[in-house]
Amino acid sequence: MHPLEKKVGREIARYRLIKTGELVLVAVSAGPDSMALLHALGPLAAAGGFRLAAAYVDHGLRPAETGGERELVAAAAHRLKIPWRNGKVATRDHARQEGLSLEHAARELRYRSLADIAAQLGADCLAVAHTADDQAEELLLRLLRGTARKGLGGMERLRHAGRRAGESAAVPAGLKIIRPLLAVTKAEVLNYLGQRGLAYAEDSSNHDLRFLRNRVRLELLPWLEERFNPNVRETLRRTAGVLRDEEELLGHLADEAYRQARVLARPEGGGRLDQLGLDLVVFNAQPVALRRRLLEKALWALALRPSVRQIEQLLAGAGRPQDGVLAHLAAGVTVSKEGETLKFSRGIPGPRRRGAR
Repeated sequence: MHPLEKKVGREIARYRLIKTGELVLVAVSAGPDSMALLHALGPLAAAGGFRLAAAYVDHGLRPAETGGERELVAAAAHRLKIPWRNGKVATRDHARQEGLSLEHAARELRYRSLADIAAQLGADCLAVAHTADDQAEELLLRLLRGTARKGLGGMERLRHAGRRAGESAAVPAGLKIIRPLLAVTKAEVLNYLGQRGLAYAEDSSNHDLRFLRNRVRLELLPWLEERFNPNVRETLRRTAGVLRDEEELLGHLADEAYRQARVLARPEGGGRLDQLGLDLVVFNAQPVALRRRLLEKALWALALRPSVRQIEQLLAGAGRPQDGVLAHLAAGVTVSKEGETLKFSRGIPGPRRRGAR
């Protein structure tokens, strides 16, 4: 077994990414990373007792290239004797209708298409081919765009999509997503493909500097390596790993504090909450990092996705002595301070305090 295959196998075992008997749908673009992932999982599937399928999604952006990519994926699936499916999405139309960038629209539609294919095949998880280099790029991207502490942990090796409130709509609910290549560098991928004699396609859009990710990969990271730290990619990956571990700890602490603080959880018709309260004695006894998380969890429970600005506004309001409305949020949710309770109500406005927004 090739060293890269052994490395991926260790990742799968260490993080329990795949269980015996599961069907793994591999997202294959025909690029080097996904072709390496698909072929590395071949011998591992036989040894680990799981099954494989492949899926290719045409974003409708590069008609001159997609035919060749599709043929490469079909040939690889035939060689590995596994089923494969082809999806097609209208990225430009979706971007225009929803006011999204092409990058965002493509990602959203890709995951939707892959979720549909996974459901058709009865797949247990979706394997995507993000590498260690992608992790370094992702951390820089999130810093540039602005992110809260969770985002600085980078991409996860394993996630059960839709289990967290506030989950991005781009990620299909209920699908287990795995990233077996997160410890593998691009250099290792190319070495593996060369030694195995495996063909792959080069996506021309990967060199288009209109996309921020490409500018990070082709301009910013090389500049940082040359001018500041030749090992900046490894530094970024290591930092993301530390922050991800600390995020996990904070998550457990926040869950326990939330159980202690939550009061007045009243559902409306259809099972959706219309009123929720936090005990301010318990709330204010927590470190500020946990107070932010308690506010997030309360708003997630009401099906909202709060911004950093909104959380800071509520955090400041919860610490003031006077009662009154602290904020009017989306979907008719009002947040107010009433004695020793921080109340979140849908469609039940309280007395408005001057200066509340």
